[in-house]
Amino acid sequence: MIKICTIDLDGTLFDKNKKISNKNKEAIFLAKENGCRIVIATGRPYHGVYPVLQELDLLSDQDYVICYNGAKVFNTKTQKLIFSSTILGSDIKIIYQIAQRYKAYFHAFRKNEELITDVHNPYTDVEVKINKIEDHIVDINSINHLDEFLKCMIVGPAELLDQIESQLNDSIKNSYSIVRSAPIFLEFLNSNTHKGAALKALASFLTISMKDTMAIGDAGNDLTMIKMAAIGVAMENSFPEIKKVARYVTTSNEASGVAQALNTYVNSKQG
Repeated sequence: MIKICTIDLDGTLFDKNKKISNKNKEAIFLAKENGCRIVIATGRPYHGVYPVLQELDLLSDQDYVICYNGAKVFNTKTQKLIFSSTILGSDIKIIYQIAQRYKAYFHAFRKNEELITDVHNPYTDVEVKINKIEDHIVDINSINHLDEFLKCMIVGPAELLDQIESQLNDSIKNSYSIVRSAPIFLEFLNSNTHKGAALKALASFLTISMKDTMAIGDAGNDLTMIKMAAIGVAMENSFPEIKKVARYVTTSNEASGVAQALNTYVNSKQG
């Protein structure tokens, strides 16, 4: 029996207009009635996911959310922290130098969830709009080495990030958890941080066996949770590497693929 299901947002639960279909909503509400905890797992901060939690009635003391691609896991009502991890100001400066070398832009989220950048840019506009937050302009080189951050990001055109990602050296690859949450966002987190680890930590906290878990996603930042869950589900529109490790490929995000997956594995195979 599936007792917990983590669901990604962009490219998964959302359609191209960032909306949740009625079919997806109905399947989620039914899954909850059938005893399955629905957990949104996203790279977004809490402010960015809060409207979704409201829409899906996931704000009780029995509900949890995974934010920042696994860097924070907490109860949606009480804000009780279940799991968190950080990187340091010294790490931020290392990644910032890489961004500078390639003339890419740079974002970071402090431990208090404040978004910082050295210069406001078109990708900051995307971040601000999606997450309903403000950005703060900061001299990155002046950051204290011991300041704590949830994650940092090199941002820019997809082609440039493809180049950067392919040319990262082994030292960087071994020092951080590196995920592509969107074509324009290349994220760097604590090396032990990813959605899969967050799912495992939450399942352990709730004393739920991993054999009773399910995860649905489409992109590189969903890979670990899809691999670790008993039922890993890839969207039809997923990256090829996601489909490769998934147990099941559902329909696309434009065709309510989340509903099909939940109805297949949780809701008595309705659908």
